[in-house]
Amino acid sequence: MNIFRTNRQAIVVLFGLILTFAANQVMAADKSMRCGTHLIHAGGGKDSALMYEVLRKCGEPVAKQGNDWIYSQGGKQKLLTFNLEGRLQRIESRR
Repeated sequence: MNIFRTNRQAIVVLFGLILTFAANQVMAADKSMRCGTHLIHAGGGKDSALMYEVLRKCGEPVAKQGNDWIYSQGGKQKLLTFNLEGRLQRIESRR
């Protein structure tokens, strides 16, 4: 018994699964950042790094704009966004 009525349905389901997997991998990559031997975590919760912890572990950023800090690592820029409580909310990679 074939659960898909056509090959097209099977392809659509497979494509959806691949997109879901890829999106999860991208999100997971932006949940943490390595600074030397240290690892800092984002997410905004109680396990997220505080501003002073990021400074201690990663040093001064190349730029600060309010709650957004930019670090340069290996040809990539990392944009770190802190919430109003000073916890690391999000890490974005940019080239």
